[in-house]
Amino acid sequence: MRLKCRVGCPSYGTNLKCPPFVPTPDEFRQALKEYGFAMVLKHKPPAMPETPGTAEERLAALRTQYREYYRTTLAIMLELEKVAFGRGYTFATAFVGGSCHLYEKCNVEKGMCLSPAMARIAAEAVGVNVMKTAKNAGMAVKFPPEAKSPEPMALLLID
Repeated sequence: MRLKCRVGCPSYGTNLKCPPFVPTPDEFRQALKEYGFAMVLKHKPPAMPETPGTAEERLAALRTQYREYYRTTLAIMLELEKVAFGRGYTFATAFVGGSCHLYEKCNVEKGMCLSPAMARIAAEAVGVNVMKTAKNAGMAVKFPPEAKSPEPMALLLID
């Protein structure tokens, strides 16, 4: 999975929640030994409106919508993480699909996340095969997606 980050992803090296700034798959595998449960979440994004205009304008509209979808998913996962923590699962950790979209531009130049309490790493960035994980959890996954907008998944690890 990490190869897909390195080859073709514009967030590689430009986002602190993406490689090479996140744990390696080997480091993640070690940490994963502390967890006993995982919750996989997928919810449908809003339908992509037909945006007239140039390809650049349509891409800008898609980015704006995806950023809002990402933030909604992040809020859900942070709440689930908080609930798990409150029930004694002190190492509960959320992962949200895709690169972090809290800000228009990541503070990677200064090497410090502007929202470390909120920002989360994408599971695929640490080597998780999210599609296979979802299928193993009994979720129907179609690729490419039938919807015009992506359906990223999120993961909550519970100790």
